[in-house]
This record gives sequence, C-alpha cells and structure tokens, in this order.
Amino acid sequence: MRRFSPAIRISIAAVVVLSACGSNTSDAPPTTAPAPTAVTPTTALSSNFYEAPIDLSTLQPGDLIRSSIVSTTNDFTAFTVLYASRSVSDEPIAVSGMVWVPNAPTAGNPLVSYAHGTTGIADECAPSKSNGSGESGVIANILVTEGYIFAATDYEGLGTPGVHPYVVGVSEARSMLDIIRAARLLTESSGKSVVWGHSQGGGAALMASEVAPKYAPDAQVVGAIGGAPVVELDKLSGVFTTTDSFGFMFMVAAGFRAAYPDIDLTKIMTQEGLDMVALAESTCTDVITKARGTDVKTYLLSDTLNTEPLLSYLVENTPGNTPTNVPIFVYHGENDELIPAATSLQYFQRACKTGGYNIQRKIYPGASHVDVLFSASTDIQQWIADRFSTTAPTPTPCT
Repeated sequence: MRRFSPAIRISIAAVVVLSACGSNTSDAPPTTAPAPTAVTPTTALSSNFYEAPIDLSTLQPGDLIRSSIVSTTNDFTAFTVLYASRSVSDEPIAVSGMVWVPNAPTAGNPLVSYAHGTTGIADECAPSKSNGSGESGVIANILVTEGYIFAATDYEGLGTPGVHPYVVGVSEARSMLDIIRAARLLTESSGKSVVWGHSQGGGAALMASEVAPKYAPDAQVVGAIGGAPVVELDKLSGVFTTTDSFGFMFMVAAGFRAAYPDIDLTKIMTQEGLDMVALAESTCTDVITKARGTDVKTYLLSDTLNTEPLLSYLVENTPGNTPTNVPIFVYHGENDELIPAATSLQYFQRACKTGGYNIQRKIYPGASHVDVLFSASTDIQQWIADRFSTTAPTPTPCT
C-alpha cells in the first residue's frame, strides 16, 4: 500500500492550514506533491454548471444532474458533478462536488467519500471550483492510485443556491452520502464505501455514520473516519467565545439560520454581530481574520450563543446520540489548537453511554490540528483498507 509521502503530507497540511487560517483554497499556492502523471485539463466548466434545475421534485437523492471532466492522467479521471440531495427540511436540493475515478477499476470498486475542512460559506469557497487543487485533491492523488473511487462533496450551499448550513451535521451527512450514489451512477459501478472527513468534515463523517443505515443503505457504508472532528457543538460555543478563534461562531450562526429559519439572530447578536454574520455569508473565511483581536462582547447580547431554539439544534446535529452499526475511527491531535481533543473524548464517552457503537479513538501526542494528518496517515490508510477486507475493527473499550 502506498503511504502518504513527506511531500504529500506537507501538501495536505498546507491546504488545511490555509483553510483553518481563513484563506480560500482556490487562492492557495499550487501543491508541491508530485502527481502520478502530468494532469491535462480536458473540459472547462460551463458558466451555469452550478445552477440547479428549476424542478428538482422528480429527482431522487443521489441522482446525477450533470458532470464535467476536469482533468485526466494515466491513472485517473477527475469529474466535477452536480447531484440531487435533500435539505434538513427534506426539500430537494442540488449539491456540487468532485469525483476521481481510477482508469483501471478494481474488484468491488471500493469508494471513499471525503468531507473537507472549513473553506467558508460563500459560493466561491466551494472546493470543486479549484478543480481539485486543494485538500480533497491532494488526498485523492494518493487514494485513487490505490484503486479507490474518491468522491468529495462541496456540501449544500457551497457553489449551489442558498447559504451553506455550516456544521449542520444532518445536511453535511446527506451531502456525503448522496455523492456516493452519484459517483456510482457516474461510474456505473457498485460496492462498499467509507466516509472520511477532517475538522468540519470530521463531524460530518461521524454524523454520516449514524444517518447512513436508514437514509442511504444502498451506499453500503462500512466505516467512518472523523479527524479532529467538530462535535459537541453546544460546548464548542463556549470555546469560540473565549478564544481568538471566535470568528467561527458567525459562520455557525449563519449556517444554522440557513437550515432552521425559526432561529432569530436579533435575539442573540448586536447589530455589529449581525453585520459579521452577513460578512460570513458573502465571503470565504474573512470573518475569522476580521474578528481576531476584537472583543467578543461587542457582538453578543449575552455571554453565549446557547439560547433556544439554537441550543436544541446544536444538540440535534451532534453525533453520538443514535446508535449505528458502522465502525468508526476517530483521530485527534493532543495539542489541537482549534478543536480541543477533549471534545472528541466527550463524544466518545457519550456514544459509550448511548450504546450500540463500535469506535476506535486514538490521540496522537504533540500533534496539532494539522500535524495530526502526519501522525495518523498510516493508521488512516490501513483502517480504510481493513474496512474493505475481512479484518474486524478493534474498538476502544468504554470506561
């Protein structure tokens, strides 16, 4: 099995750092990872590629609306896709993403569905608009050459109409699962799949593990990986309002209001706070940089975001409450400066209390939010391979 080389590990770290620090991945410098062969652009996306059909009512979740070849190599072909999904309110929506397909299919056609870290909320922040040059593309460069089909959703509202429901787990999980269906239609294939995400995507993958058995049993999800996951959303609210990263809370507020219109932010935020929410909706992650160094109290009417009905929705979109037969691997850096490792421990403990989970949780000493990708890369690749074999997972004992 080919491992993440030092150059590729650096490349993955670079794009994740750029996302976490508030830069659009489309503005990131070219990756230094060596591609297996020279990539040749073959098809330019049409200007209306991301526009949803006027009538989505006849489409089923995962139906492929349109696709376009973005690049080809001797090893794989990369597509940008638009596919059908469902919103939190169960309305039909269109979601965009990318699919990488190996040119030499393997038995069973194993598929990895990947959920990216934070790139922002505005349409321009959709990773597919960088034609695979960011986080997902770097990881795809390795896994597709190992024979996996690799699918990476942009999430609802990134690139497509509407505001992106940022860290709304139900929405993100559906986007992850429906791109599996779309990728299967694109490749006329079938087989098992694993869902994996990091940071924002880590929480999405964990939620997908709970949603999959009922929402998308045909996706045949046999494993889920949550890296440095955004979980315990009600507790992260306190982290955001007491650290220099509190600009994320404006994205959370915007995302949850988009999913749940009964949330009235005027009862939570001052006019300055509402202006920051508007900035979050119209840019990538500029709001995080702009908020840094200012006083969080300027933006809030109280000491916390945890007021109803937002609090209930935060809890509802936190994984660990619905038992699932999908095996789970959670990796986290001991020194994660953005998402404290204690939050994935709280998730694990709550899942243990709920029961019905098979979770392996591993903490990597000294690793930060990004460094953990170095530390965990071998374990991640082996864990994925094991899910497509007869190797049984080894859960971490509940204590």
